[in-house]
Amino acid sequence: MRFAYSVFLLGATLVSAFPTATTNGTTPTITLDYTTVVPTAGNASLGYFKYQNIRFAAVPTGDLRWAKPEWPPVETEINTGDLAASDVDCSSAEDCLYLDVWAPANITEGKKLPVLVWTYGGGFTGGSKSENTPEGLFNLSTEFVFVAYNYRLGITGLGNGPTYAHEGGTTNTAIWDVQQAFEWTRKYISAFGGDADQITAMGFSAGASQVLFQMTRFAGRAEQLFKQAYVMSPGFVPGAGHHHAEQFWLNVSSKAGCEGGKLDCMRAIDFDTLSTAADDVVDAYTYQFQPRVDGDIIADTYEAQFYQGRFNFSGPLVLSHELHEANSQAWSGVNTTEDVSTYLRIFFPAITDDVVERALELYPESDYSSPGLRFADMKQSFDLTAHNLAATHAMKNNTWNAQVALGSATHGTDQSYYWYSTYTLSSSTGSSSNSTTGNSTGGPTGGAGGGMGSSSVDATVAVQMQKYLLSFVLTGDPNTMWADDKLYWPKYNEKNSTAGTQIIFNTTLSIADDDLATDKSLFWNKVLWY
Repeated sequence: MRFAYSVFLLGATLVSAFPTATTNGTTPTITLDYTTVVPTAGNASLGYFKYQNIRFAAVPTGDLRWAKPEWPPVETEINTGDLAASDVDCSSAEDCLYLDVWAPANITEGKKLPVLVWTYGGGFTGGSKSENTPEGLFNLSTEFVFVAYNYRLGITGLGNGPTYAHEGGTTNTAIWDVQQAFEWTRKYISAFGGDADQITAMGFSAGASQVLFQMTRFAGRAEQLFKQAYVMSPGFVPGAGHHHAEQFWLNVSSKAGCEGGKLDCMRAIDFDTLSTAADDVVDAYTYQFQPRVDGDIIADTYEAQFYQGRFNFSGPLVLSHELHEANSQAWSGVNTTEDVSTYLRIFFPAITDDVVERALELYPESDYSSPGLRFADMKQSFDLTAHNLAATHAMKNNTWNAQVALGSATHGTDQSYYWYSTYTLSSSTGSSSNSTTGNSTGGPTGGAGGGMGSSSVDATVAVQMQKYLLSFVLTGDPNTMWADDKLYWPKYNEKNSTAGTQIIFNTTLSIADDDLATDKSLFWNKVLWY
């Protein structure tokens, strides 16, 4: 039996306790308890529709700047996807808390499909929900629902520090936005045919870190918002310290004309002026725009919480990293042996001499051709790869792990593979038409969300990687579906390897020991610099 359809009456305000699916002619309409949305692209013959720019939180301006996200108000007009540009992002617009839903057509009544929720990367300063799109995945299966959302970035998403919090600012609003997006999905996704109990959280770089922050938020004393996770190259520089955050907030406030960091003054500054002031201070000093420990939603860095057992997530979990995430190029400014120590103190202002010495021992000078490459390898560990081992051990090694060795194998190389497609769905506001265009590079420009990887794609390997991903989304195991089309991917602890087992994504797939199971990773996961 299909969904029961009813005629939507223009001009009527429809508010119901439960989301429903209706139709207006041949276009499926979704009525939630605060809005009614129609697709901007897709059609029944293609097999899916795209619903664009659905508010999942109120506009975070005025008193809601640097505040926890609130549920959006009731909208009296049909949302045709044009509340904002299709590629709206939170680095250039403050009215940005929108999400897109891609849903299969002709879902039978009562059917509940798995849900894939995508979180983009971009160093917590860039990226958007529209950078990567799932056409290639839907080409393999339309038995899932796809959600992509925005979260606040830069100064409005990462406000922190003693004065900031004392004034009433909510610290790390970017993390709160992600929690809100998952709560929205759990509340409303059934209207699109999705199952709130079968959500896969997928993220890359900063987006992967956002997923890990959700697992460890409030020191593990919070509800688990998704069933399973697919985490790729989680990027997060865990610089800590109230002093660093305080100085940054006061400097930006002064630059914006709000001496003393008064929140009411800062909330009255226009977004462009505020963003420019923050960027100027970042350029002038050594501040890193990153989430910071606040004793609240981020009780400690997530790798420390994994290491200490303070999280609320039981799996299943996939973790991947690139072979050369960030260590193939020398770090700019590190030219001498002394510079290595100096830059460790720049990234970790509270680090002590003995911890610096231990880091230098773990990365001996003789292993590198230059000081810059030595520090780049350190940064690759503390920014990107060590996080994976912490999460793996927290799951008692009951994870699927991968190393990406394709092409240059630098940060973001895998993104062109996972999002590979031979066509791109056109979003024409108010239209359900689609167009097909060649996309030999496998993804839209900037699809890595700040990654540096090559966009040249081996289509055969790309489809294999997509099949692993979709099998995981649909069944909780990357091996179950299309088993004859790809190499069996063992769990980390499956082959009784001392180092742990991982699959190698290359032009030929293979199985190998985990290259992250080292004293280097364990050192950073103890967070001894804090």
